[in-house]
Amino acid sequence: MSTHVFGEPDRLSVEAKLGHQIRHFPSPSELTNSNHLIVEIDGQLPVSLVQKECDFVYYILEGKGTFYINDRPEPCAHDNLVVIPKGTKFSYEGSSLRMLLSSTPPWHADQELAFDND
Repeated sequence: MSTHVFGEPDRLSVEAKLGHQIRHFPSPSELTNSNHLIVEIDGQLPVSLVQKECDFVYYILEGKGTFYINDRPEPCAHDNLVVIPKGTKFSYEGSSLRMLLSSTPPWHADQELAFDND
């Protein structure tokens, strides 16, 4: 098995906690400053999130949707890149939206603040 080339993870890492599914790619031990995840949603995230430590970069693999960044809607679709700096309030919704998420530093659930969408 390669230590630098990884196939898409088969198993869910986070079980539909907020209506989305997440799969973590394994990271080589030399890669300590970021991690990479596949995120899928068909609907709306029921909360807005703020990452206290992470910059997020989403690359839209499939589908289309809308990111709400500081409550401002920004449509997205296949082949778009969505950049969320740490400390930014965001949420998203989509129809069969499938994204590659790069997180710097690595994402952990306890880094998130969640706010009800009003």
